[in-house]
Amino acid sequence: MKKQEVIEAKIAKRNPAQNVTLKETSLFAHELEKNIPSVHVLELSTVYLLNGYLLDLSDFKTFNSYTHTYPISKSRTLLNFAKVVLSNFLSKTKTIENAIFATDNWSDGYFHWLTDVIPRVLVAQKIEKRENTELLVPKELEKYDFTQITGEKLNRKIYFYESNQVYKINKLILPSHIGNSGNYDKELMQEARKLFTQSSKIESNEGTENVIKQKINRKIYISRQKSRFRKINNEEQVQKLLKKYNYEIHYFEEYSFEKQIELMKQTVSLVGLHGAGLTNMLFINPNTKVLEIRNQADKHNNCYFSLASDLEVDYYYLLSEGDSAETHTVNVDVDIEKLEQIILEMEK
Repeated sequence: MKKQEVIEAKIAKRNPAQNVTLKETSLFAHELEKNIPSVHVLELSTVYLLNGYLLDLSDFKTFNSYTHTYPISKSRTLLNFAKVVLSNFLSKTKTIENAIFATDNWSDGYFHWLTDVIPRVLVAQKIEKRENTELLVPKELEKYDFTQITGEKLNRKIYFYESNQVYKINKLILPSHIGNSGNYDKELMQEARKLFTQSSKIESNEGTENVIKQKINRKIYISRQKSRFRKINNEEQVQKLLKKYNYEIHYFEEYSFEKQIELMKQTVSLVGLHGAGLTNMLFINPNTKVLEIRNQADKHNNCYFSLASDLEVDYYYLLSEGDSAETHTVNVDVDIEKLEQIILEMEK
């Protein structure tokens, strides 16, 4: 096993919210400076993969801190080793020559794929440049177009591994987590933005390549009214106000990954309720603006505030009264007067 440090530890310094009040500074005070740990890569030989767990039979070593976000029980670990040994004995193990592993148990979510997995892959690629090294991804993620397009953008084949199948990987690149989810390395996030938004090219009649230029002037509201949960109770009033200021209403769950990227590349101002749709600020340009409608009972979820800072996007927020302290399922009522005040501030 070889361990190589790729990125040194650093302190992330974040820009304050554009409309933060003295009364609400405590919302962000603990986020303005954050310790981001060093990032390293392990280069492993003859390691086994089973259901997202990585195991080394030579010294009965696991890599659970790389593959999971919670502790793994000893009984689960022993069971995993037993299954791998049995698979070898029965000659049912499949072999993969060269691979990168950069997922964990949260990686099936849109936000986590783009902000956790992609940066880890970018780190791995800094030391592993061979195109025949495959990116290992759970089979259940094959249904998402964002995984397929990621492979295309990286110019790397994605290997979708099956549940309950044991794989022997002869050479594995295993990057560490960048930080706790919701904390980022600024340079890596900007590198991720470039990966997905670099200009498309077409060939002209003369055979030369011309960059497709797009106007950056659209104002977008991401509605969650067609989502299963986490909605705005007075959505009709919110949409009416935003249309008054020329915001377009969009339902991102109906769009392909490519359509979301192209739309964001043209966006100058983005508004949305806390949710995966706001992850698409990754594709907007620096010096644009984003407004997050937040559950006022949630004092901790600052992932979009931090992401906006690292992407050099001006961040605004609006606290809204919700029916629960649980941000992932809450429905909120938006103060229309306050919303208009912030929209006017963003128009300046």
